[in-house]
Amino acid sequence: MPGTSSATGFIHDYTRILRLIWAASPRTAAIGGLLALVSAAVLPAQIWFTKLIIDGVANIVTESSKALAVTDWQAVLTPVVALALVRAGGIVCQARLEHFKWRLSEGVRHHIEYLVLQKASRLDIAFFENPTFHDRMATVLREAYRAHNLAWISLELLGTLAGLCAMLSMLLHLHPLAIVALVLTTAPGALAAGHFAKRFYNLVNSHASIRRMAAYYQELLSSRDAVKEIRVFGLGTPFLDRFHQYWQEHITEETDFRASRERVGVGLESLSLAGTVGIWTFAIVQAVRSRITLGDVTLVLQASEQARQGLTRLLSQAGQIYENNLFTRDLLHLLDLDSGGVEGALSPALTIQVPAPRPIRRGFEFCNVSFRYPGASHDVVKDVSFRLAPGETVALVGENGAGKTTLVKLLARLYDPSEGIILLDGRDLREYDLDDLRCEIGIIFQDFVRYDLTVRENIAVGQMELAEDGAQVRAAAEKGGALPIIERLPAGLDSMLGRRFADGLDLSGGEWQRIALSRAFLRQAQILILDEPTAALDALAERELYGRFSELTAGKMTLFVSHRFSTVRTADRILVLEGGSLSEAGSHDELIASKGHYARMFTAQAERYQ
Repeated sequence: MPGTSSATGFIHDYTRILRLIWAASPRTAAIGGLLALVSAAVLPAQIWFTKLIIDGVANIVTESSKALAVTDWQAVLTPVVALALVRAGGIVCQARLEHFKWRLSEGVRHHIEYLVLQKASRLDIAFFENPTFHDRMATVLREAYRAHNLAWISLELLGTLAGLCAMLSMLLHLHPLAIVALVLTTAPGALAAGHFAKRFYNLVNSHASIRRMAAYYQELLSSRDAVKEIRVFGLGTPFLDRFHQYWQEHITEETDFRASRERVGVGLESLSLAGTVGIWTFAIVQAVRSRITLGDVTLVLQASEQARQGLTRLLSQAGQIYENNLFTRDLLHLLDLDSGGVEGALSPALTIQVPAPRPIRRGFEFCNVSFRYPGASHDVVKDVSFRLAPGETVALVGENGAGKTTLVKLLARLYDPSEGIILLDGRDLREYDLDDLRCEIGIIFQDFVRYDLTVRENIAVGQMELAEDGAQVRAAAEKGGALPIIERLPAGLDSMLGRRFADGLDLSGGEWQRIALSRAFLRQAQILILDEPTAALDALAERELYGRFSELTAGKMTLFVSHRFSTVRTADRILVLEGGSLSEAGSHDELIASKGHYARMFTAQAERYQ
């Protein structure tokens, strides 16, 4: 099973990552693997041809002392030419290998980031209410490079393994025990690499929330949106202190870890070098006794050192693969998440999945609906029942925290009720195809997003396929009151908004709200949901909007949330929420006449304008 600490789990996870690497760029991976093998053969071939050259020269020197000796230049020059060709080929192969390693890494990086963002876009919204999930997501995004690290490390490991096998086979020419000595003095590095990889993984995970807090303060101190309050309230120094505190807490432990790993590494490297020196000494003794040639000595000196470095490199690469594989387990865990597998997630799709009704005939009905956010200790909506009929406009009012926005989220089926049921045309809302249902909902939240995109795209986020339909975008902008703003901008609908990118223009809060309102009107939906739609508008703009409200909402069922009673009184029916429960319902005049909570709130607000 992925995520276990066993060898089986490691192999399972590593092979999955290799499949992801292959899926990202199969041609690049195949060519890179072939180049790695060819490049690995270059150094053993150089050592072998060097041995032939030295032995050839030694033979010529020996034979030249004999009478009538004929110099065999071919025996020397042939390996020289071969050595030159091998070195030239190696230079070309290595250059191409570096290119393909880069291409593979970039391809894998993009593929992995795409998969992560795709998964995030499909996870239930309840995941985003979970701090543990945010820690894991932050770790995955920060450590996503581990996957493309594995791509090029795996190529390097393939080449290292091939080259090492060639070097060890040449050492057999000296004595089989040479290989044994080399392995025994180098192998402890493998255990150390695994040990330190596991320690580092645990260190990083234990500090996930610390690093996220440091990143948050870094974002605040460099944010355009936060800079005004930070300056006015003198938050620069305390926020810097907190940023430094979180960073220091993390860096102190990591410094200790790296120092410990460095000390052990020096000791193990010294042990490995001692084994190689022993092989050199044995080879020199054998040459002095004329049991091997000078070329053999050269071969042993080079092959043993290259084999030692190869073993060290192999173990280091294995350690890197182990370490990176530990981090990619978080990636695999994220990709394996059940999209609804968290407390508060939408209920699994029912067997019946019908399209949204067109037209809606009976409307929505909330039947004894209660809801509690994941991890919360109390219900924010308690036993609420009401109806929203086609063509009807209903307003939700109540104090902050009364549950108004939560009812909006339940209606849009961002959440399912903890208790009770929501019906649409007499069917459980869960029986409808979710994507098709949401196509019939136009919604603007109180905390709407200000996209750093063009005006056209900002409006069309309600229905992106209409972005290029200038007539429809303009019609929606006119309904939302944004058309006069657009006509003043230098590039009209194609003007870039926000300050993140070049030529971006910022708008006032009220202007942004008009753009957001236009999104809701662009979507040809039967249900219009507006959460504080005029909170940032001035009094005249609000009056203009609601003066045309019946025209703008004609043929739609409309649910809106507002604290402004001058706005609320235009609704056909008003629902009053107190502490998550529905306390009153009726028209403005009916509720005023009943002299209940609504009447008290209306009177209190009206007095401020007298």
